[in-house]
Amino acid sequence: MGLKSVIKNDLWRVNYIYPFAKKHLADEKGKADLARHVLSAYRNIRRIKGHPPRTVGGDIKALLGKIEITIPESGFVYFIDEHKTIALPGNVFNNMTIDYEKLLVQGFHERLKDVAVDDAYGKQIQLIAEGLQGLVGRIVIALKASKHPEKEKRAAEFENMLEKPAQGFEEALQRVLFFNQVMWQTRHRLNGLGHMDWYLDPYYQEDIRSGRITEADVDKLLDDFYTKLSGYSYYKADALAGDIGQIIVLGGLKEDGTYFCSRLTEQIMRAQARANVPDPKTILRVCSSMPRELMKIAVECLQSATGSPMFANDDVVIPLLLDFGYAREDAYSYCVSACWEPYIVGKSFEQNNMATYDFSIAFGKLMEDTAGIGSFDDMLERYIHLNEETFKKFLKGIKGQKWAKDPLVSFLTDDCNERRKDLSEGGAKYNNYGVTTVALANVVDSLLNIRELVFEKGKYSLEQLAEFRKKDFKGADGLVEFCRENRHYGHENEEVLILVNRITRSQSDIAVRFKNMFGGTIKFGLSSPGYNAACKKMPGDYSGRKAGDPYSTHISCMGAGYTELVNFSGQLDYNCQRFNGNVDDFFVSPDFLQKNKDKFVAFMMLAIRQGFFEMQMNIMDSKTLIDAKEHPERYPGLIVRVWGMSAYFHELPESYKNLLIERAIEAEKVA
Repeated sequence: MGLKSVIKNDLWRVNYIYPFAKKHLADEKGKADLARHVLSAYRNIRRIKGHPPRTVGGDIKALLGKIEITIPESGFVYFIDEHKTIALPGNVFNNMTIDYEKLLVQGFHERLKDVAVDDAYGKQIQLIAEGLQGLVGRIVIALKASKHPEKEKRAAEFENMLEKPAQGFEEALQRVLFFNQVMWQTRHRLNGLGHMDWYLDPYYQEDIRSGRITEADVDKLLDDFYTKLSGYSYYKADALAGDIGQIIVLGGLKEDGTYFCSRLTEQIMRAQARANVPDPKTILRVCSSMPRELMKIAVECLQSATGSPMFANDDVVIPLLLDFGYAREDAYSYCVSACWEPYIVGKSFEQNNMATYDFSIAFGKLMEDTAGIGSFDDMLERYIHLNEETFKKFLKGIKGQKWAKDPLVSFLTDDCNERRKDLSEGGAKYNNYGVTTVALANVVDSLLNIRELVFEKGKYSLEQLAEFRKKDFKGADGLVEFCRENRHYGHENEEVLILVNRITRSQSDIAVRFKNMFGGTIKFGLSSPGYNAACKKMPGDYSGRKAGDPYSTHISCMGAGYTELVNFSGQLDYNCQRFNGNVDDFFVSPDFLQKNKDKFVAFMMLAIRQGFFEMQMNIMDSKTLIDAKEHPERYPGLIVRVWGMSAYFHELPESYKNLLIERAIEAEKVA
């Protein structure tokens, strides 16, 4: 096949050019050069013939025109064509929530009238609109030809989809589902659902008041909503099965100081518990002035053992957002990214899961060269210096990220339209990055254990400890056992708190000075999904870890009780950009919770006042987990909370199963 034929047949992509190039060029560089020349020639020919160059908007329009439509047997219409997507240059925006409220209160096309389409920015959005219109039209045709029992009603909802505001609660749910599927279809990952009770409550209240629906109807609609959203789980999963990120936020402080919750808040929480699926998940925003009855309902829903709801403490989070510089209305309306990182919906580009920073890397450098360390203070100062330098290098690695154009999400982001700039060009109001962290607990425990063993008791020298570490503690079982039994992080100890805050403050001083390509800065938090992944190639330490073992999980301590852990986390400093997710994580046995439900509600209300940032828990006992590991066929639906996600236990890798069992056993000792 000659070059002209390659172009004529539209085989311009590199993977298609290589077979042709192989006949002419032997080395990879030569083939790559030829590929670029062919691609350039193809684009030039398209321009000469009057064909516009390919764009993201055009590709999305083409994709939406080709995806296969699936009409369900009943209920809401929701489908994803798992065999079709698009290729985009640059990183796709993930870990985010689009502003569903905008799509409910104003039709897509009605909103489009407010955005001029006579420039390059507007023309991309117009292409998206045309693609959506074509998809909606095909769905209406498919519905009317289907055996769906409510096909006329569903068809009418889709005929309104882009033209009018949502007409009632049920139509609002269908609209959320439609745009959610469009997000998944267009390669976005970990798509949240936003503050659902806030934006759905007006439709709910009006329909209940008018008698259009009953609370029983709402329960049925929510059950179907959860069923549909939980579909396509393997297609949606990211790092692990269950890592889907469809977070639903509920409740929370309003700007006027009142706490918002409604009957719908309760019904959504209970629907999640009934669904008994790992995803979607719920986060309940709580505060000291929230109704105790709502906390009681939340605790009851926890007993469904799906890992939901998780809790975010508005009394702590909102002041930190205000201090960071978010506008008051934005701080009070915060949602979260895919796991727990605070996120401003509809106004921000913010990518809060850019990477995972590992505190133990600097600790490894410390132990590789112990010369000149004569005291604990010397060791601590050297670690802090090494950690700062390591963090600076880490930030350089993420500073130059390139982002794919995203006309759909840009259209739903306020300032992009006014500035005529895509999200990928810094068009949003907020343009910050966020990272997560691992191993701080292991480093703190290691430093304090070294202090005792070397500088206080003189049992070992630093050089001896470094040698033990190189050999992965072979022949040093007593040392490993000592370290495992002497955990410090998570215990309410003033010295430990000072050490933790000192390390994170030195890091935050660097974060404050960071600027990305849009002028935004960076936030970090003390929780990360990476605690059982980043550790795999890391040597052991003096927290009792051996090489490759998991790091400590979020803000947790196997030797601390619930109250002590909360008292510890409530005294950590989260200001100065340290608020990108900080999760207290613990196990509670189902039997303990059942027998102490009222006391547990009281504990949760007290914990809010103590100042935890966020909290999640597994309502699970070790006996069940051990049996489920040995006999997975007996527990096909057993769900566990893993990080910011929940998952079926039998689908987890062995290392996660083992860690969950270990943590459950330790929790039962201190409960």
